[in-house]
This record gives sequence, C-alpha cells and structure tokens, in this order.
Amino acid sequence: MDYLCVVPHIPVDDKVEMLQNLVQGGGPSVTAITAAARLGARAAFAGTVGDDERGRQIIAGLSAEGIDVSALKVRSGAESPVAFCWIEKQSGKRSIAWGRGTAAALRPDELDESLIKNSKVLHFDGHQTAAALAAAKIAHKYGIAVSIDAGTIVPGVEKLLELSDIIITSEKFAGSYTGETNTDVAVRKLFAANCRFSAITMGSKGSIGFDGKNLIKSPAFKVDVVDATGAGDVFHGAFIFEYTRGKTWGECMRFAAAVSALKCTKFGGRTGIPDLQTAENFLRKQ
Repeated sequence: MDYLCVVPHIPVDDKVEMLQNLVQGGGPSVTAITAAARLGARAAFAGTVGDDERGRQIIAGLSAEGIDVSALKVRSGAESPVAFCWIEKQSGKRSIAWGRGTAAALRPDELDESLIKNSKVLHFDGHQTAAALAAAKIAHKYGIAVSIDAGTIVPGVEKLLELSDIIITSEKFAGSYTGETNTDVAVRKLFAANCRFSAITMGSKGSIGFDGKNLIKSPAFKVDVVDATGAGDVFHGAFIFEYTRGKTWGECMRFAAAVSALKCTKFGGRTGIPDLQTAENFLRKQ
C-alpha cells in the first residue's frame, strides 16, 4: 500500500502541511499489470501479502481492477508491504520510503503452472527471486515471453535477466549494472543471452531501446506533471499490453510513453492510468 501526500516542499528535519493525501495500492509489477488491465488486458498477480488491513486493501484494490488474485498467497500473522511517498507540488518529483513487510516470499512450489502456461507474458519486478526464476523456467517451457522491470540490483537479478525476453530498466539500474554512463552503450550491454529487446527509461528524457541490431529512441510526451509516482511501472504495463497486440518495438515504446505521461497528470500511482480509448485519443492529438 502506498501512503501518498502532496507537499509544498519535501521537508528535511522540519514539518510541512500536506496539500493532498491518498492511500492506494502500489508496487512495481502490481502497478504494471493494473495499467495493462485498465487498458483491456486480462491479468493475474502472484505474490504474497499479510493478513493485516493493508493486505485486505491490496487484494480489494486488485479485484476492483478485474485482476485475478487466485495466485496471491495470504501469510498468517504477517505485515504487508508498505511505502510512504512525498510528492513536491511544483515539480512533481517525489521521495519514497518503503518496507517489504514480514510476509514470507512466494515459494516455487506455490506457483500455478497453468496460470503461467495460459498467459502471453510473464512480468517480474526483480523481487520474489526464487519464485520468479522458477516461473521464468515454466514460461520458457511453454514459449511464454518473459519481461522484467529491473529497478533494483538484488541477489539473483543477473539470472533473471538471462531468462528474460524483454528487459526494461531504469537509467540508474542500467548505469550501476553495466558500469556505463552512456545509455546508447548501456542498452546494448543489457541485451543478454535470451533477450529479444532491451530498453532504458529515462523519465522526462524518454526511453531508448535495442532490438539486437538497431537503437530505437522514443521521446517523452510533455504534460502538466502532478505526480510521477509509478510512471515507470505504468510504462512497463502499457509496453507489455501493446506487445501482446503485435506492435513493433518502437510502437510499444511510443504507446507506453503516452500512457505513462497521462498517469503523471493525476495524483497517485494508479489514479491517472487511462483506458485504451483515452490513450489512443491522446496519441492521435500528438
């Protein structure tokens, strides 16, 4: 669960009165599939929550979006993940403090193989590594595309990258992981053994992708930014949705940039995620 507030400025050893506040489900992979679901995809989530109030809110939020939560495990006596987010009103920039909670990670033996088998894309955010690795192997067995949102360097992430068909990382991750400050070089280095497409998201600077031969650059759309929380996660969800519709890599990047931009026009990681018609209308006007 995300606890968000808009403030005149982000305080350091100080107090400030909130201008707005909101409690809403968050998390990288969850926000991504929420975006895909709102655009029209059938989506399911596998992970863990505690049996606390936050856990109940998380499940209710996903169910309200039409997301299948049958593979979501509830851990007795555990606390669910949480994040506290401060958004600066004038710039839309944010600071986030988060905790993973005490709910034990999903185990490989808890995976629903039939759910993976009947999917078009399996998407990770780099957490729940043991289950993610097992799920990736199941996906490959059935020819299911594997996508990863690499935002944090965690133990085992290199193994996940090796098993991923679509690798999209933040600019910070790309620099740290590859040791390259030049994104043109870094995105090529991210193109790993099993990879079909790699990309780096760079916020207001847009994104850059590599298909094994060509560099593809996509600018960010200019909008009045209210809150950038979840923008990268939404980019992933929109990219995957467009991929399942058979679009080119460049089309996927442009569509994802548009959906991500629209998300930023409203307060909250999920509030501004558009439906398909809104996203397509926005693109036609550009």
